[in-house]
Amino acid sequence: FRTLGCYPLTGAVESTADTLPEVIQEMLLTTTSERQGRVIDHDSSGSMEKKKMEGYF
Repeated sequence: FRTLGCYPLTGAVESTADTLPEVIQEMLLTTTSERQGRVIDHDSSGSMEKKKMEGYF
């Protein structure tokens, strides 16, 4: 995975990179957000983005 955190809540992104240069290259070329798979963001009433806008953080 190229994300850290509590799988599956953080919605880990699979990676085939085996070396640091491959990880860096993957990060430079990726078009997806690290947070796109977060489970909580798929529940509109409890999404992290909504909580941020409401001042929760």
